[in-house]
Amino acid sequence: MHYKNFINATYAPAAYLKETSLEQMAADIKKAARYIKLDKIYLETYRSDVLVERDKMEAAKKLFSENGYVIAGGITTTENGPLMGSMCYTNPETRKKLGEIAAYTAELFDTIILDDFYFTNCRCESCIKAKGDRDWAAFRLALMNDISENVIIKSAKEANPNAHVIIKYPNWYESFPACGYNLEDEPKMFASIYTGTETRDPHYTHQNLQRYLSYFLPRLAERIKPGLNGGGWYDLFECDLDDYVQQAYLTLFAKCRENMLFCFPLMLRFPAAYMAAAGAFYDEADLFMGELGEPTGVACYKPYHSHGERHLYDLLGMLGIPLDPYPEYPSAAKTVLLTASAAWDGGIVDKIKGSLLAGSRVFVTSGLYDMLRDRGIRDILPMEVTEKKAVSDDFSYNGYAQGANAFVKAAGPVTLPHIAYGTNDLWVLASALTPYESHPLLLRGAYGKSWLYVLNIPDLPADLYKLPAGVLTLLRGEMDLPVTLESGARVGLFLYDNDTFIIQSFLERPERVRVRVGRSGVTLEPLTMAKAEPARSGEGESVFEVPLMPGWYGVFKVKG
Repeated sequence: MHYKNFINATYAPAAYLKETSLEQMAADIKKAARYIKLDKIYLETYRSDVLVERDKMEAAKKLFSENGYVIAGGITTTENGPLMGSMCYTNPETRKKLGEIAAYTAELFDTIILDDFYFTNCRCESCIKAKGDRDWAAFRLALMNDISENVIIKSAKEANPNAHVIIKYPNWYESFPACGYNLEDEPKMFASIYTGTETRDPHYTHQNLQRYLSYFLPRLAERIKPGLNGGGWYDLFECDLDDYVQQAYLTLFAKCRENMLFCFPLMLRFPAAYMAAAGAFYDEADLFMGELGEPTGVACYKPYHSHGERHLYDLLGMLGIPLDPYPEYPSAAKTVLLTASAAWDGGIVDKIKGSLLAGSRVFVTSGLYDMLRDRGIRDILPMEVTEKKAVSDDFSYNGYAQGANAFVKAAGPVTLPHIAYGTNDLWVLASALTPYESHPLLLRGAYGKSWLYVLNIPDLPADLYKLPAGVLTLLRGEMDLPVTLESGARVGLFLYDNDTFIIQSFLERPERVRVRVGRSGVTLEPLTMAKAEPARSGEGESVFEVPLMPGWYGVFKVKG
């Protein structure tokens, strides 16, 4: 292997392997090696009615192995057809075909990964009949469990008892139940899992995937199958050079064991700068990744099969809030952050009360509060998320005493629900202002031994990016973290449990980002080229300024 701390992998689709001569493959291997060090390749046997014959696959295996690659297999479960070519898994002929493909692949490889088209969106007459009275999500979750256990894994194991079958989950995790991806059951069946970290261009593409997803999703997967989340997978589609490399950054910052660059022929068709940039990053990253501990941050909860305020966690991560996701409620955490997806847990209000009574801080979004308004949350803090709206670019914060407010401008108008609350029963920490009226953005109230916070989410959640730096600094400061940012949005913070951290700019302009360490008398040791300049110090804090160019990151260790 080329690196001490991770493996670089790539993937060769069936059409490339079937249609490309061995001579051309050899030339492609040499070209790629000029720009990036690759350790492993997954060779795909089947995709969309293309099956690679055994003789050709054996020859390809031999060629890549002779060039230093570790070899594994791959399957994409699609057919030529509409709607992404999803197979009909209630069709007996399809089940037979898929079992034969799994067995054939296991005869060739001990390790097999399923590309992330392993889902169903079929609504044919057969599926409608099989669904019966169930909703589509419940039907598809059960169907894909059956296919996984009784077709894919069973067929592969019968052909090769040593077969290690990996399920790769795609980037669109908020929609998993609707398409049959079962994060609760499938990881128990498959030997290991893999996660999609492709966020591509987050501005112009239609999936609404924020860049932080490239970090958040593999961290959630690590909690689901500890030690067996094999890697993160990103691609070149709809990417400029910065988009591409930032996917690589965050995949590795999440401590993925393998970094899958999809795919081998696509890398060769793109300008060489893409491979070269990723290759240069991996060379640098191997120098500091071994210095980083385990990722940590604000505990957040994403129940199995849940959705609500879709991808809001990714947006909040882009505000410089480091997140530590859990599929079960993190009852031991000192600080807990919950979005509307937590409403899928029928006992969530009692769990919130338990955290508060134990002395932990709990942050809930306005969307979650509204969903729980008739489920007991008013017993903790009585307030109302009204149907009235406020539109403003004027904000105030830190309103603890007369004259203590700061008044700041947002980057543009923000539309918020108006929250009605009991004055002096709850306290507003930040507000949007309209003439002669204010509208809470962040408020809190005491319960038991701690505080429940309500964060008001804009009608367009990405308007969170418009919030003033002072307001975001206040929000981060209430989360009881050892390191926080004093900056605007779209600067990421990644914390590790051994006093190391990374800051990453997602901005299009240079920025001097302030980093606050919650201890006095410390210094920051840079583990990369980025430098930290002392800005201020005082009782219980040391603040530094880090100059960052667009897209840059800095890695630091806190000393003292």
